[in-house]
Formats: sequence, C-alpha cells, structure tokens
Amino acid sequence: MAAAAALLLFGCADAGTDGGGSQAVPEAADEGAVNGGSVDDGATAAADPQFDSGNRDVIYESALEVADPDPNRVAEEAWNLAESLGGFVGADQRDLFTVDGSVQGRAHLVMRIPSERFQEAMDGLTALAESEVHRSVTTEDVTEAVVDLESYIATKGASVARVRELLAEADSVSAILELETELAEREGELASLQQQLADLEDRVALSTIEFTVAAPEVESSVESGYDGPDSFWDGLVAGSRGALAVLVGLSVVVGVLLPFLPIAALAAAAVVVPLRWRARRRAAASPVSPPQVGAPAVPRERV
Repeated sequence: MAAAAALLLFGCADAGTDGGGSQAVPEAADEGAVNGGSVDDGATAAADPQFDSGNRDVIYESALEVADPDPNRVAEEAWNLAESLGGFVGADQRDLFTVDGSVQGRAHLVMRIPSERFQEAMDGLTALAESEVHRSVTTEDVTEAVVDLESYIATKGASVARVRELLAEADSVSAILELETELAEREGELASLQQQLADLEDRVALSTIEFTVAAPEVESSVESGYDGPDSFWDGLVAGSRGALAVLVGLSVVVGVLLPFLPIAALAAAAVVVPLRWRARRRAAASPVSPPQVGAPAVPRERV
C-alpha cells in the first residue's frame, strides 16, 4: 500500500510538473522585475532556438525529372554526385522499353542528401542531363515539434527513473507488480517519443530527392490521314496482291485439310454402310404385296 500511495503521489507530481513547465519563463521574468532587473525581449528571443532564423529544423523534399538520350549514364553519374556530397542512393529502378522500334530507357532514383547541400545537389543533377522536365520542392518547418519532443522525452525519462527508484524500494509482491506494469508502460511511451524524434532528426539532416531521368519523346514521322493507293495502277496492284494472298491462304487451308480426307471418308463409311445394310435386310425380310381390288375379306375363326 505504501508503494501504491507513493506511485499515486508521483503521478500527481508528474502532472503538476508538465502543466507548470510552461510557467518557468514567466516566473523568471517576474523574479527579475522584483529584483530591479530589466528583461530584454530581444536577448530572450535570440537565446531561444525557436526565434533563431538560422537554427531552424526544416525538412526538404523534392521531385526532379530530366530528359536525356542516355538515362543510364545520367543515373550512374547521379550515384557519383550523391556520394561526393556525402549522401547516398536509397533506391534505384531502371526500365527499358521500345518506342517506334528504338530501345529507350528510364531510371528512377531516391536520393538522401545532407540538407545543407540540398541546392547544390539539385543544380548538379539538372546539369547532368540534356534538359529539365519538371521540378517540385516542398519544405516543412518542424522546429517546434523537435523542441516539444525533446521536452517530453526529458520529462518522461525523469518519470521512468523515479518509478525505477520506487520499484527498488518496494517490499511487497503486489506493489512490485503494480510498479513493474507502470514502468513498462512509461518505458514504452519513452521509446515511442525517442523514435519519433530520431525520425524527425533524420529527415532534417538528410533531404530526400526523387530523381527521374528518361529519354526524350521521339515524334512520329507518319502523318495521319489516307495512306492508300494514289492511282488506278496502284489500286490494281494492291487488289492483285490481295487476291493472290487470298488464293495462297485457300491453298494453305486445302493443304492442311487434305491429309484428313481419308480419315473423314473412313469415318463416313463406317457410319453409312451399316445403316444401308440394315435397311436392305429389313426390306428383304418383310415384302409387302399390294392388295387385290374386289377380293372378299376372309373372316377369322373364333377360338
């Protein structure tokens, strides 16, 4: 019971610390005013990283598409450029396809570049290709989110340490079990906050550039419209060729079916001959005599 009560009081203390953390700066300002000192708003803003325009945590993400007759060469040089700037290529996908009989390629790279060299990387990638097709850049200022996460991690880390101290002093099984459950929950929350901060710091430190290079589109030289014969002679030649193609096709069909004619004849004979033979036997077994006109009917005898 003593450990549970201490845990309850500790939870209330944590809530009071979180809720009153934002009052630290006003209290310091009030104390300075009481002691006769003056508060310099400019100095305070310069000391706070949130007010320093040169110390912002900004995430840069970009999509750059260029065109070049040799996409594979540009992709290889993009690898070298990323490594020379201290970055790396996280994904590389290359495709080959045929357009109007010519083999063309396309490469898509996902690059991670140090944020301080982001613009240098964009300019260098553009210079590798023949022309630039599309560019989009997005930025996200996460300075406040980073500061908040750091504050939450510090507070949660202190609470985890205090729960561990209470667990070391617990003298009953129920108190130990309760404190272990509370410790596991707070450690999980602390790990989640630390992971969120690590992800943000990684995205701030390394900008993401999705770089795509493809061969320029080849305009088709075939004009749309009528492309048939232009004269009577051309029409006659085209018709003769069509008729010849039909004859050749028929001859091919006949050549394919000809070997099957004996088999079809045997199958037909196997069906027709027995039927005709059976019909002849029936006709021979029961001859029909024509009735005589005027002949008296013979009455049948009763049994």
